[in-house]
Amino acid sequence: MRTFIFAGIAACALAGSASAVTFTSVPGAPDPGMPAGHTMVVTFDAPEAAGYSWSGGLATAIGNSPAAAAPALDLTRYGYVSSAITPNMATLSTPALKEISFYWGSIDTYNIVEVLGFGGAVLHMVSGGDFSVADGNQLVPGTNRRVTFFWDGAAPIYGLKVTSTGIAFEFDDFSAVPVPEPASWAMMIAGFGLIGAAARRRRALLA
Repeated sequence: MRTFIFAGIAACALAGSASAVTFTSVPGAPDPGMPAGHTMVVTFDAPEAAGYSWSGGLATAIGNSPAAAAPALDLTRYGYVSSAITPNMATLSTPALKEISFYWGSIDTYNIVEVLGFGGAVLHMVSGGDFSVADGNQLVPGTNRRVTFFWDGAAPIYGLKVTSTGIAFEFDDFSAVPVPEPASWAMMIAGFGLIGAAARRRRALLA
């Protein structure tokens, strides 16, 4: 039984390329805050939470800098990628997630975020041009947003890849909701089995 459960979980993970990811965004300057039920995992003002790590051309700054503009009204440290940095992209690797959210500052058309599944498969892609306003303005809600991505239940999210083909892509305050550990899945399935057995026994007694 245990082998079957873990094999099923692995099959779900490998199905990443076929899964769908949805997203929502909430405009705000400053950051409207992480969604309910989320835990903060990356702030750039402290070490990343366990299981989260960056690779690529990530840079950080405080306030305004020649290389990048800070997320609106946020004077703490933030992260960014830029076409002036090689590579012009960075990847945040994560544990298996149900949801991940971050504050996207001064959105420009040349900003791109890819949601990654198992093995780096791209599950979804959003560019700054997908928003009605993407002119890099740091002070208005429309170009500064809290963006949240949701898995569809088939294959978890395993990271984000952020790319800038222009001056910069600024971001901060990543929060997330993890997928339950395999042991938790096994306990849940076992619980459903016990409930089903109890229901069958009750029907037999009533008969």
